[in-house]
Amino acid sequence: MKYLLKGGFVADGESRTVFPADVLMIGGRIAAVGQGLSAEDAETLDCGGCVITAGFVDAHVHVESSMVLPRAFGEAILPFGTTAVIADPHEVVNVAGAKGLSLFLEECELSRVDVFVCLPSGVPATPLDTNGGGKFLAEDMRPFLSHPRVVGLGEVMRFADAANGEPEMAAKLALFKGRTVDGHTSGMPDDMLAAYVAAGVKNDHECASKESMFARYDMGMNIYIREGSAARNASDLLDGVKERGLDISRFAFCTDDKHLATIAAEGHISYIASMALGKGFGWGEIAAMVSFNPCRYYGLSDRGNVRAGLRADVVAMREDGTRVELVFKEGELVARSQKLVSANTKRDDKHAVFENTVHLKDIPPEAFVLPERLKKTGIGLVDGQLLTVKEEFESEQLSEGEDLLATAERHDKNGNLAVCRLKGYGIRGGAIATSVSHDSHNAVCAGDNGRDMSIALARLREIGGGYVIVSEGKVAGELSMPAFGLMATGDAEEVSAAIARLEEMAHAMGVNKGVDAFTTLSFVALPVIPRMRLLDTGLYDVEEGRFL
Repeated sequence: MKYLLKGGFVADGESRTVFPADVLMIGGRIAAVGQGLSAEDAETLDCGGCVITAGFVDAHVHVESSMVLPRAFGEAILPFGTTAVIADPHEVVNVAGAKGLSLFLEECELSRVDVFVCLPSGVPATPLDTNGGGKFLAEDMRPFLSHPRVVGLGEVMRFADAANGEPEMAAKLALFKGRTVDGHTSGMPDDMLAAYVAAGVKNDHECASKESMFARYDMGMNIYIREGSAARNASDLLDGVKERGLDISRFAFCTDDKHLATIAAEGHISYIASMALGKGFGWGEIAAMVSFNPCRYYGLSDRGNVRAGLRADVVAMREDGTRVELVFKEGELVARSQKLVSANTKRDDKHAVFENTVHLKDIPPEAFVLPERLKKTGIGLVDGQLLTVKEEFESEQLSEGEDLLATAERHDKNGNLAVCRLKGYGIRGGAIATSVSHDSHNAVCAGDNGRDMSIALARLREIGGGYVIVSEGKVAGELSMPAFGLMATGDAEEVSAAIARLEEMAHAMGVNKGVDAFTTLSFVALPVIPRMRLLDTGLYDVEEGRFL
């Protein structure tokens, strides 16, 4: 198919210039860029009022956090101009190791959005709890190095290991010498930054403030400006880039974790691009950050700009940034006005065969009892945040608005079960369970009685993971996520609607409207966020660094 885009302005990400030009695409490649172009048999599209850029690239994302497989994830983001992503599948590898990574790479072949992969550097994320995949070492990574989708080493969350030259981490860093190594500095002491960068880490997407961004920029790191569902400070960071007149070649955009409903409501990388435009960045600068720069960082030399000979991944967006009008993937028109217009020719409903990874033991109702030491201590939720507090209770009896929280090991390793008190959740007459529980992905359940908690976890095992709601002894709602207990096999719209229905059901059962019924449970077992976390190994105080 031939397409000729007429009447628009081309934003060149390498030169950061914007100029009037037509763009001719033939056979999946950009054939010509210039004024007054014509071509026989080409479909001509009017791009008046539009800026034409290379397809957008998400420089760092966890596809698993969308809770759909790469094919469905691609169909959710493609209408907003994202044609490639750099994924870190550490959630899958934490559950299923190298075998899980191989299956994930197979699934990537079904996505129209090109999914490139940085091999997870920190599996397990901590030694504090139990994951399914065990350690993912340099020797496990080596067979994947030549895979065409593998472009770097995933975010180095174990920053102390990198800075201190711990042998296992040093071996991984050595394996990727000369290639991009992604960073993750959340919680890292300031005095460790120099050693961390010296170890070979190239970038960071965890800048919580302009000041932290400046410190990392000055140390030579590239900065990924992030706007996801939970982390939303791109506006502040863009202001900082403007204030100091920083070198645009050192910046890219990413989402890290962005839910399907948020993508549908506001867009994907397009949302940050529009925000940057509103901050006074020119389209040439934006074209660099949305595409040219990340392609350069990860060695994707066949794309990333609107120039003859490059892959025809092309986006036409309104000059004012309000809407993505046209999206082309390898020269095929795939979306118009932020809606898909063509079927996925890569679609294959015969996905990889996913074994059930939810190996929960039978847990009877009477098992959900508080240890003597924890009868007056538990976790307090904070509305609208993933942070928690240490809650001290006057009475040993649960009162209105309090629940039991349980984390159960689900990888067939040891059958651990930990139970504590939970304040600020509030489910009444039932229980909610999930197998999505960062980063080790054990099963987490909150409820006001042991019977419903037992039923919820048993059902979670039966469906291969996902979300389960039990009310008065019966399963009231569920969403199966058979892909590692992390991802559903339906399309994005279908899964997003199912999650919304379950969320509504949970709040109708009393769950505090100030918290996300499922996302909250997905993070209460993650021991890298302050303050209190319930691991399968016990109640852990992150600030004090000890189990209670």
